[in-house]
Formats: sequence, structure tokens, C-alpha cells
Amino acid sequence: MRRTIGRNLALDLVVAVGMGVTMALVNAILPTVARRGGLAPIGLAALASAPFVANFLGAFAGRLGPRSTVQLTVTRAIGAASLLVLFLVPPAPVVVGVAIVFWLSLSFGGPFHLRLWGAMYPARLRGRVVGVIGMGRAAAGALAAFGGGVLADLIGGDEAVAVAGLIGVACAIGYVGLRAAAADQPATFSARESIRALRERPFLARIALAQGFYGGGLIAAAPLYALVHVDRLNLTLADVGVIGILAAGATTVAFPIWGLVADRFGSLASLRTGSAIGLVTLVGYAIAPNVGVLWLAALAAGTASASIDVGIAAAVSEQTPLATRSAAMAGWNALTGARGIVAAFLMSVLIQVGLVDVTAGLLACAGTSAIGVALFARAGRSTVRSVDRPAVPGPAPAPSPMRRQTVAAVPAVRT
Repeated sequence: MRRTIGRNLALDLVVAVGMGVTMALVNAILPTVARRGGLAPIGLAALASAPFVANFLGAFAGRLGPRSTVQLTVTRAIGAASLLVLFLVPPAPVVVGVAIVFWLSLSFGGPFHLRLWGAMYPARLRGRVVGVIGMGRAAAGALAAFGGGVLADLIGGDEAVAVAGLIGVACAIGYVGLRAAAADQPATFSARESIRALRERPFLARIALAQGFYGGGLIAAAPLYALVHVDRLNLTLADVGVIGILAAGATTVAFPIWGLVADRFGSLASLRTGSAIGLVTLVGYAIAPNVGVLWLAALAAGTASASIDVGIAAAVSEQTPLATRSAAMAGWNALTGARGIVAAFLMSVLIQVGLVDVTAGLLACAGTSAIGVALFARAGRSTVRSVDRPAVPGPAPAPSPMRRQTVAAVPAVRT
């Protein structure tokens, strides 16, 4: 049993490396490359909305998504391979389509992967396992953000992102070796059933509302980061890479800590604390007069990202039996995806028509996220036990009622 767990964890880490590399360059380098290629703010908003379009479509994962480790391998490999298009075509005309295919592979694969975790790892260790996998993904992302920034300055940003796609395809093969008999033949579910599986759990519904505001503010702000990088501070791609490596480095350190917090105190403790830290990122970008402030914002962003990934995965796992876990995760993705599509365009449209400037827009995003932080604080602790483990003793029992991660991004798909 212990040997099987160790083998699965090692393969999960291989996969996490590929995901970390590809996500780092798609998140940190691709928007700046697209902006330098002439993509307008509304185009950056479309790029930022890509993961949420994918999440929304993820409600159909029960019909169209993978149902075996081989199918999961193919799904994730297709997503990584989509980045190879940038070897052949300039990024501006195709970047949004490439991003949607990439994120769709994560959104369709995430619910089944979360179910695999439930079948492969004991419930008492799940938070720590998610933390270790997230740490591996973030460490790979940190190295990729640094190396990718340098490589982008040498050979071009689009080529650097395509190289990351090659690495992602190679690492996706690790899924084939995962072993969990209980998860081999999951039941299919419709888009309606995925939403119902989430809404039937009151605690999940409450934190979904809180995440709607908190994540909505972050999503609306995401297209504005490139405007700060390029238009306000005129950063090089190497500078952007340093910001990425700081965020990924903070995530690397934070993941195992949040895993312990989730196992010991429950998912809500991770979500509450991490979301409060995440506000620092928005305020930092709003006021940043130089790149030094962005370094601090990146550290806060990385720490908060890990807490949300772990917290969502823990909440869904705590509150759903294995049979309905994939459906609940797909429902979470669909609801947050619908919110993300709107949020990604909202602030960019206001800036493009001249109603607000970048600073005012980022402060408005911070105010929206602050509402989410308050809702997390008011969510309260459930008195119902977790479906697959007893309540955790201690001063803050595990809540019972996303992913996510992002993972990560399993990376759930973005805030």
C-alpha cells in the first residue's frame, strides 16, 4: 500500500512539473508577448478570459472529459501541444484560441484527476499530498518563469512558450502509470447534474459565493497587470520573468504549509487566510511606482494562490463522496467560469472606453475581492462531518459541508 502511494505520488509530481512549466509561461510570459505584438486591452481581456471559458465548458466534462488515465494523458497532452502552434504562427492572431485549448485540457481533466486523488491517497493525508504536488508544480513554474524570461529575450517569447509546450507533452505521459482501481470507471454526469452536485452541499454553495467575489476581483485585474508591466513601468521580459519566479517561489514554499493547515484545521482556514493575503497583490499593482513593489505583490500572490488551490480541493473532497466528486468539481468550475468570463472583460472595457484609468480599475478590483474575503470570514464552520474522514480534533475542527487548483492548477483552474 505504501509503495503504491509513493509510486503514484512520484508520477503525480512528474505530471506536476509539466503543468508548472506550461502554466508559468502561459500566465507570466504570454500576455506580455501578446501585448508587445500589438494585442489591444480588449484582446488581453479575451486572453485572460480563456481559462474561465474553459471552466464554463468544463460542466460537460462528465460527457466529454477523460474517464481513464490513458484518456487523461491524451487530454492533457493535447492542451500542452496546442502551444506548439506558436512555433508556426505569430502569437497575436491565434493566442486566444491557443490559450482556450490549453486551459480546456485542464478543465476537462481536473474533475477526474481530483477523483483519482480520492481513490489513491488516504483522506488523512490528502491535504499534505495536495501540498507536495502543488509544491512540485510551483517549483517547476518558478524555474520556468526565470528560464522562460531569459529564453524569451534570446529567441523570442512565442518560441519560449512553444518550448514549454514540448515539456508539457512529455510530462503528461506520467498519467498513464497512475493506479486507482476505484476510479477506473467513473459514472457519467450531465452539465445539469454537475451544478446540482455542487448546490446540494450548502457549505460549498457559501464558499462558491465568497470565491465569486474574491476571485472575480483578481480575474478583472489580470488583464491590467500587463498594462502596468508594459505601459507604466516598461519592464523587459526578463523583469516579468523575475516577477513570475517570485510568485512561483512563494507558492512553492506555501503549498505544503497550506496542506498542513487544511488537514489540521479544515479547508475554511486556508481559504480565509489566503484570500486576505491575496488582497495585497491588487493594492500593490494599483500603487506600484516601480518594480520593487511588484516583487512584494508577487510574493503575496503566490502565497494566496497556494491557499486557494488547497482550500478548494480540500472543501470539495471533504464534502462529497467519491462517486459524485468529479461532478461537484465540474460544477464548481462551471460556476466560477461563468463569473470569470464576465469579470475578465469588465475592467478592460471600462479602461478602453476611458471611464477609469489602470490605478482606479485595480483599486475597484481590490474592493470587489475584499467583499469575498468578508464572505469567507462569515461562512462559519459546518457541524456536519466530512464524508470520508472523521472530524479533525483541535481548536478549529475541519469544516464539513475547489478545487482549482488550481489548481493548479490539481491546478484548478484559476481563481
